[in-house]
Amino acid sequence: MSAESIYLAAVLLLALISFYLQKLRPDVTALLVMLSLLIPWRHATDGLQAILSPAQAFHGFGSPALIMVASMFVLSAAMVRTGAAQLLGGRVLAAGAKTELRFQLTVLTLVTVFSAFINDTTTVLVWMPPVMAICRERGYSPSRVLILLAFGSLLGGQWTLIGTRSNVILSDYLRERTGEGLSFFAFTPIAIAVWAGCMLWFALVGRRFLPAASAKPTLEGRYDVAEFLTETMAEPDSALVGKTLAELDLAGREVNLLQVIRGEEFLPPSSWLRIQAGDVLVIQGRITAITDVLTTPGLRVREELQITDKTLRSADLRMVEAILPPDSDLLHRSLRDLDFHHRYGVSPLAISRAGRSIRERPLHVPLKSGDSLLLVGHEAELQRLRRNPDLLLLETMAMPNATKGRAFLVLGILLAMVLAGATGLLAPAIAIPLAAMAAVLTGCVGMRSAYEAMDLQALVIVGAMIPFGEALQTTGTAQWFAEGMVESLPSDSPRILLGAILLLAMLLTQVIENAAVAVLLAPISYEVAKASGAEPGPFLLATAICVSAAFVTPMAHESTILVMGPGRYRFRDYVVLGAPFAAITWLVTVLLLPLLWPLTR
Repeated sequence: MSAESIYLAAVLLLALISFYLQKLRPDVTALLVMLSLLIPWRHATDGLQAILSPAQAFHGFGSPALIMVASMFVLSAAMVRTGAAQLLGGRVLAAGAKTELRFQLTVLTLVTVFSAFINDTTTVLVWMPPVMAICRERGYSPSRVLILLAFGSLLGGQWTLIGTRSNVILSDYLRERTGEGLSFFAFTPIAIAVWAGCMLWFALVGRRFLPAASAKPTLEGRYDVAEFLTETMAEPDSALVGKTLAELDLAGREVNLLQVIRGEEFLPPSSWLRIQAGDVLVIQGRITAITDVLTTPGLRVREELQITDKTLRSADLRMVEAILPPDSDLLHRSLRDLDFHHRYGVSPLAISRAGRSIRERPLHVPLKSGDSLLLVGHEAELQRLRRNPDLLLLETMAMPNATKGRAFLVLGILLAMVLAGATGLLAPAIAIPLAAMAAVLTGCVGMRSAYEAMDLQALVIVGAMIPFGEALQTTGTAQWFAEGMVESLPSDSPRILLGAILLLAMLLTQVIENAAVAVLLAPISYEVAKASGAEPGPFLLATAICVSAAFVTPMAHESTILVMGPGRYRFRDYVVLGAPFAAITWLVTVLLLPLLWPLTR
C-alpha cells in the first residue's frame, strides 16, 4: 500500500466521521476533502508534489455530472411551478384517502412515481402540505403516513437516470471509463421489483410497526405546548400610559405581544405604538414569564387561558405548523437573533427537532434543516409567510393551481428529454441541460426561480467529492482495495463480490449523503468488477440502486430529516420500519440483477 493510499484512507476516515457527526456542514467537509488533495507531498524522486493538480482537483465543478444535477433541479422547479405536479397526482392523492391503508399505499405509490422524474427532496416538500391536509381532514395521524412520503421519494430515485443525483454520478463515471453510461431506464426493472417487494412487505407486515395513532391530534397537543395567552389591561392611572411598546420590552422578558385591542380595533404590535388607558395587551408565554410581566405596576389580568385553537380564534389569531427546508436562509440562526416575531409578524410557540420539542431556551437554539415550528399569528401575516421560501407552511394544500397549457408543456419537454436520451439521439449529458433550458425559454420557470431552485449545498458536495473518486483511481487505491476484496472472499463468484459491494453501499448510505457514497464507491465498484472478470456496468448500476436505500437512519437523507419533526418520529421508528426496506433493496438487487444483466460475458 503506497503512502498516497494511506493518506487517502486517513482523509476518507476523517470525512466519514465528519459526515456522521455533522459538526461541520456536509459541503464544508466535502470542500476540505477536495483541498486535502492539493497538499504537497515529499516524493523520493519528484520532490514536493500533491496527489492532484489544481486543474484535476477543481475538475468536479465543471463535470457533466454536476451540470446534469443542476439541470435536474431546474426541471423539478418547472414541474412544481407550472402545477404539473398537481395535474399528475393531486386528484389521485385525494381519491386514495378513503381508508388509512389505502391512503398509505397511495402515498407510497404516487410519491415513488413522482420522484422518478423529480428531485427527491423537492418531492417531499411538494407533497407534504397536501398529505398533512388530508390527514387532518380524515383524522389520520401524520405519524402513520409521513415516513412513507420520505421512503417513497427514495424508492422513486432508483427508477430513472434523473431520479437522484447519485445515479447521474455513477453513470457519468462509467461513461468516462467505457465511453457509454447507464441509459435512462436501465434502473427501472430492478427498481420496480424493489418497490413491489417493499409495498408487499408494508401492506402485510410493516404497517403494524408504524407509531400508534396520536392521542393528541391537535397541533398544541403534538408539540406539548405549555404556553398561555393572557389579556392584560393598562389601567387609567398606570405609568405605562404614553409609553411605546418598545419601552415595555416584553421580548426581553421571554413574552410575545401578539395584539393590542383598543376599543373595537385590533392593532398590530408595532414597536412605536403608544399605550393608551384601557388598551388590552394580548401576550403569550410560559406561565413563569407571564407572572414576571404581571408584576409591572399598572397592568392587571383580564383573562388567562391555555393556548388552544378555540382560544386563538377568539383573539383573531391562528396556529399553524411550518418546516425549514434545506435551503432556508433561516438556518444556523436562532429565533432571538432573527427577531422572528417582529420580522414576520407571527410568534413561535414551540420548536420540534428530531421528533421532540425543544424545552431549554428554544428562542436561543440555532435552527437546523428539518426543524418544525409551531407559529401563531393573524391571517394577513400568515398569508405573507406562505409566499416566503424560507418556511414551508403545512396547514393547507399549498400547491399551485395547474395551468394546463404550461403544465402540459413542461411534461412535453420532460418526455422529449427522456425519449432523446433513451433512444440514443442525444447523450443524457446533452439532453438534460437542453430540457432545463427549454423550460426556461418557454416560461415554465424563470431564470431567477431556476437559480433559487438549485440546491447549492448538494452541488458543492458533488463538485468537491468527484476529485476524491478520481484520486482513488489514479493512485491505485481503488485497485488495491478491489484486489484485496477479491482475494479475501472465499469464492470467485462475481455475485458474491457484488453482494459485498452492495452491503458496503447500504451501510455507508445510512450515515452519509448518497451522492458522497456514489463518488466513493464508483471507482471501487469499477475496479472490483474488473478484478473479478465481470462487466463494470451491472456493478455500477446495482451500486446506484443501493445507495438510494437510505431508509434506516433519519440523518441519511434530507427526505427522512424533513418528515421527522411533523411526524414526531424517533430514531427507533426509522430502524424498525426502514431496515426491512433496505434489506429488500439489497436482496432483490443481488438476486435479480444478474438475471437481467449477466455479470460476465
